[in-house]
Formats: sequence, structure tokens, C-alpha cells
Amino acid sequence: MASTGRMSARSQHEECGEAAGGADPAARPSAPPRRRSVPRPRPVAAPRIWAVGGGKGGVGKSVVAASLAAAIAGTGRRCAVIDADLGGANLHTLLGVSRPRLTLSHLLTGEVGSLEELMVQTSVPNLWLVSGNEALLEMANLKHAQKEKLFRHIRRVAVDDVLLDLGAGSAFNVLDFFLLARRGLVVTTPEPTAIENAEHFLKAALYRSLQLVARHPEVRAAILRARENHRGRRVRSAGELIALVREIDPPAAKLLEERAQAFLPVLLVNQVRSAEHREVGPELVAAWRDRLGVPVAYAGSVDADPNVVAAVAQRQPALLAFPRCGFSKHIDALAQRLLREEGDAPCERAEERRLLSRSAEPAVPRSPLPPLDPSQPGAYLRRCREQLGSTLAEMIERTRIRILDHIESERFELLPPEPYLKGFLLSYAQELGVPDVASFAASYLRRLQRAAELPGRARA
Repeated sequence: MASTGRMSARSQHEECGEAAGGADPAARPSAPPRRRSVPRPRPVAAPRIWAVGGGKGGVGKSVVAASLAAAIAGTGRRCAVIDADLGGANLHTLLGVSRPRLTLSHLLTGEVGSLEELMVQTSVPNLWLVSGNEALLEMANLKHAQKEKLFRHIRRVAVDDVLLDLGAGSAFNVLDFFLLARRGLVVTTPEPTAIENAEHFLKAALYRSLQLVARHPEVRAAILRARENHRGRRVRSAGELIALVREIDPPAAKLLEERAQAFLPVLLVNQVRSAEHREVGPELVAAWRDRLGVPVAYAGSVDADPNVVAAVAQRQPALLAFPRCGFSKHIDALAQRLLREEGDAPCERAEERRLLSRSAEPAVPRSPLPPLDPSQPGAYLRRCREQLGSTLAEMIERTRIRILDHIESERFELLPPEPYLKGFLLSYAQELGVPDVASFAASYLRRLQRAAELPGRARA
């Protein structure tokens, strides 16, 4: 999805009705410095940005965002999830992170100089949280300069993927966060009010996107002429507007058409409880295609799942707490689909970026690692570590993975669920310099599955 363009602070002030003035950085006490595990080294390219929105509160946007971010991180890609619900941030609770002391407010007031300083390592390998908790009151209605500053930092943060968890409603700032993303996921439930809010959100986002093009003088002039030529005629969709403009100014219509084609939302129907509910998604996609004039992809429906409520109570993403439940399987499949549609082979491409980003570093001579023994992948990790001359305690400190002893010893009954474990395996293998981390992780997980099938070794 195309990023939002620039506009003058004056025009944004007039459009959004924002009050003058801003926060005084000196009015807030500086937070004490805190050691943080930030991702390094910087990726070769800018991060891919994803957004989760939908208009109505209570449809499960944050729950979906937390598990989707965990699923992306589980592929080996470095992911930062940003709580952009600036009026009611609570994503840290869903990820089991203590309330962060540094949040987006500290970036906007200048108390920290980069988004990386706000990134808190979650318990999920390769996943960091940027919290919007305890935001300044005025952050719920960001001024244009503040928003542009935040967008600049998001576009250059040192990760592979950024996932934005948006607040409810269709305010301009919420829409602009949605349009900042390459792909935006619209979450709704089958209830009529949620569906109406989701359609209003999509329509507002689409027209907000087209407004950015309409700031070009020739496009604006063509739209005004089209309206004058068709007085009294209501324009029902973006496609109809583009057709009217094309009659007057084809180049201007082409700019509008390109912007509309870049609007690529994905619909997810959450908390489905009946066969009738499962028909809502396809019907909505067809109706929105007609009413909005743009295609909307369908990510499927997710059944209401009591495991999601239990995961929230445990302060964990459902994908980690209950990896085999229906909700988790659907979210994991959605993550794989989104990455695949963007032309990424998740594990291999993330490893490629890691190697490329380290290519400029001085080469350190090291002995070749021993060959992989698929029958004893845990022992293979231990031999690799010992050959590098590192103790277990040193590796725990470097990777921040506290269960390395259980991983090396293949104490499967003490290991976390499979998606969680996969992230640990990828991170540890990368740190050791294992040549093919994806193949190694697959061999370890096969060993885990075979052990679970043996009598007396079934995991709880």
C-alpha cells in the first residue's frame, strides 16, 4: 500500500482542526537510561510495514496484531510491533511485557533520539515492542510535524518488518497510519455494527488516499470540472470518480487510478460462531468491490476460540500459548501468505539479509563447524558452541534465551510450544553461525515430533 505524502502543516491544521501549540520537552522528567536489546545490524533495505485496523473497538485487532507479529518473527524475520493506539495502548499486556518506561511520547518530545531506543525485547525471539502506553494527551491527535517525524523513524527502523496496531475509529491520524503500510489488515466481527464501521473505515481510508493525489493542481482541477459537469449526480465509488475524471483529463485520471490500485486492504472476519457468519466475508468482499470500486482481498474467517481469552489472561499471544488452536493456525497461515505474496521466502530471505549486513564487518577466522547430525540436533548445537569456545552462560547472555540448556539436552518436556521454540532455534543457530538455519530448525522440530509420539514422552 502506498505511503502517505507530505502536506503543509497549515493545511493539516485546517483539515484536522488541531489546536496550536505543542508539548514542552522540559515539562516532562527525563526517564533514566535503561539497557535494551535492540536489533543489530541494520537490514539492507527499509522495513516492510503492515497495519491492523478496522474502525470498531472490541473486534480483536490487538489480539490479532500480537499473534501476527509473533508469527512473522517466528519465520526468522526481525519484527517490531508498534502500539499505535495512542488513546488506549495495551499491547504490552498481550505480549507479557512489563509496562515500558520509554514510549512514543519520549520520541516526540525529543527525550530519545530514535525508535530503536524505545524497542523492548519481548519473550518472542526476533520480536520487539514499541509501546504507546501512557502517551501524552495530545498524542491522540498528533500534529502534522509530530506525525511526519514518527513516520520517518518508522520507515528507517532497523528491522525487517514493522506491524502497526491501530486504534479504533476513522480519525485522520488512524487513517494515515493505515496508509503508511504496504498492506493493511481490516479486522471485523460478523455483527452489523462492526461491519458498518469496517466499511466506513475502508471508505474513509480510500478517499483519504485519493485526497493525497488530489492535492496536485491538475488533478484537483479535473475533479472540480467533473463535479460541475455532473451536478446532482452522486459519485458512488472511486472507480466512478476516476471514470468521470478520465473523460476530462486522462493523465489526471491515471494518477488517481494508480493510487486506487495501490490500495490493497485485506479483510479478516473474527469471532465467527455459525455457518451463516462464515458467509459474511465473501459477501462483504463482493459488496465492497462494487461500492468502493477497488478490490479487497479476503483472509478468511476465524472461529470464536476460548483459547484466545485464556491466552489474554496468561499475557501471551495466542499463537504461543495455544499454537495448535484454530485461531493460531489461521494467523500463522495468514503471516505465511502475506510474506509469500510479497515474494519472500521467510527464513531464507531473512538469513540472506543477515549475511549481507555482516559482509562489511572484518572477517574473523574460525574453525569449520561440525556436520549436522539430524538424529541429535541438540548435541550438534552443543558441539558447535564448544568449538567456538563459548560457555552456556555466555550464549545465554548473548542470545537472551534462558532455556539453551534444555534445547541442547533435548529435554522436550521443558520446551515451549513449537512456534515459540522455532524462533529460539533460529536465533541460537544464527548466533552460532550454523550454515543453514532453516534446515537445522526443521530437523530439530522433526526430532521433537517423533519424541512426542513415543509412549511416555507425550508433551503436556
